[in-house]
Amino acid sequence: MATALPQPSTYAGPEALAEAGARRRASRGRPRVLLVDSAPGAQAVLAAALAEACFEVLLVAGAQAALASLAEGGTPPQLVVTEVELRDGDGFSLCGQVRADARTAHLPVLLLARREEEFHRDLAGGVGADDYLAHPVEPRDVVALARLKAGRCSGDAAFESDTRRLPLTDVARALLAGGRSGRVVMAEGQGWFAFRHGLVVDAVFNGERGSLAFRRMLCFGAGDYSVVLGPELHKGSFTMDRPYLCETVLQGLERFDALRARGLPLASRLTVDFTRLAELLASLPEDVGEVVRLFDGRRTLRAMLLECQFPEAVAYEASTRLFALGILVPACLLEERERARCGATVPGFFEPAPAVDAVPVEARENGPGAEGLTGAVRSDDAGV
Repeated sequence: MATALPQPSTYAGPEALAEAGARRRASRGRPRVLLVDSAPGAQAVLAAALAEACFEVLLVAGAQAALASLAEGGTPPQLVVTEVELRDGDGFSLCGQVRADARTAHLPVLLLARREEEFHRDLAGGVGADDYLAHPVEPRDVVALARLKAGRCSGDAAFESDTRRLPLTDVARALLAGGRSGRVVMAEGQGWFAFRHGLVVDAVFNGERGSLAFRRMLCFGAGDYSVVLGPELHKGSFTMDRPYLCETVLQGLERFDALRARGLPLASRLTVDFTRLAELLASLPEDVGEVVRLFDGRRTLRAMLLECQFPEAVAYEASTRLFALGILVPACLLEERERARCGATVPGFFEPAPAVDAVPVEARENGPGAEGLTGAVRSDDAGV
């Protein structure tokens, strides 16, 4: 029989009954995942991660228990996650039996392998598995794939999501952990990246192409996107595997996110205080000019980071340091300072100064000579 997490208390007192009822009500709207694993330790860790991500988890310890759970008349799961090695069978055969039953054929199935064999990926595709992940499998990758595929039909070629529900960094990690190919495409033409059998092979974002575009997309891409599965046959512009993504790229993005949480707003419009720059120039690194030259008072910090060729975290840290030194200042502050310094001595452009001997209109009409001017106009009118 399947075991659901969390389990209600065996004590039937009023408080326990109320708590169990609250848990049951809270779980009604959550997607259900059937987790099949004969290793209690690994099963508990993965189940806890799925439960924390607001999934209802049904735990079973073998293939026969999984089939019995699927045969019950209750609410079916929206996703099946099973280990390849089970105590009474294997995950490949279980997936094949799920596909053979018309009632469960549509369920997405993820296969997890503690030991990867050369034939595993071909066999996973042959039995209709939606993805195959080899250990060490990180729970966050399984959670990301569950968020992407739970409730969808097996074999769907496109999955919709957004960066608030599933960040691009999480979906990229998870897709590279599996063996599928396809593209992640941002809405409104922001950009895309292509992946093939555990590698990122191409990316386009903000007018850039290649690894820089991929990094910028993970850093600045926001909003709706779709994951489109299918063969990626073009050559691509670079290759990036999952270890490099996790150990280098994502660590840099974590530093960037930490800076953004407590640092300068990306919408800041900064400019250079050249007086202060001249005072400190000798103590600054030689390549600081590559950052300083991009702050012209019109660009936002976000626009500067997108244009700078340095990694985002490095450029952000340099900008923060320059701001702390007083070399970068808010553009509006410098504009106000300049106006206060010379606004009284420099006339405004395209603003004619009033004449000293200007005569009011009423004086011209009623003063001396007004009749002659009026008469001249009248005589002209009479002549006409």
